[in-house]
Amino acid sequence: MKKTSNNIIGQKFGILTVLKEFKNEKGYLVCECKCECGNTKIVYKSNVVAGRTKSCGCLEEKNRRKYRDLRGQRFGRLIANRPTEHRSSGSVVWKCSCDCGNTILVSAPNLTRGFTKSCGCHSLEKRDITNQRFGNLTALYPDTSDESLSQKWICRCDCGNLCSVSISNLKNGHTQSCGCLQKIDYRTLIDGTCLEIVASTKIPINNRSGIKGVSYESRSNSWIAKIRFKGVDYYLGKYDNIADAGQARWEAEERLIRPFLEDNSYLLNREKES
Repeated sequence: MKKTSNNIIGQKFGILTVLKEFKNEKGYLVCECKCECGNTKIVYKSNVVAGRTKSCGCLEEKNRRKYRDLRGQRFGRLIANRPTEHRSSGSVVWKCSCDCGNTILVSAPNLTRGFTKSCGCHSLEKRDITNQRFGNLTALYPDTSDESLSQKWICRCDCGNLCSVSISNLKNGHTQSCGCLQKIDYRTLIDGTCLEIVASTKIPINNRSGIKGVSYESRSNSWIAKIRFKGVDYYLGKYDNIADAGQARWEAEERLIRPFLEDNSYLLNREKES
């Protein structure tokens, strides 16, 4: 970027030439600039110097006319209808119709790169667990009385009772009954970490990789390795193959989990004896 002195009168930034600078009614430094198109414009000095404003707006208008015509093209469940005046990071935002009947505004890159494929109805459908079983529970319908961020479902237990359970607890197997099961559910919390969970080798039912802490990211066609320990989420990296991601997760377990389990093994042994 071009180095400037405090006095920038007469200097050129983009296609703007600074004619004068002064403080506006709010006390901010602004510049009166002449654009190559002939217009004048008052611009914050900081925006001029940093290169955030390079024209009176005519360049933006020119860029608006340059866009790939997506009219009538299908992207997942969406069909691009027409471009709008809205912009997202400089890209044209399209008005799209979804197969479900809703309309939605989506930026061109999000359409062409496959980041947005519906108005959101597809995600909702994936969260529909009606009549699915989780242990002794059968999901009936969403709990509309719940105002928390974690969606809860009204479930019927095999014993006949109804209960409200978060969808995450159902899918990861943490809640499998209304509480009627006689099995004692031990939960030993140490520094925000559940000893029984980190000691367990059981893979959550919603894990498709077969390796704890490893998941597939379709957008980047890669495997993500993570671990949560003592209330902290550790991002272990993104890998081209599942073996490397699994290795990263195993090394993190050796570094974090194994010493923790060895230090607290007496608690696990006491639980087994009881």
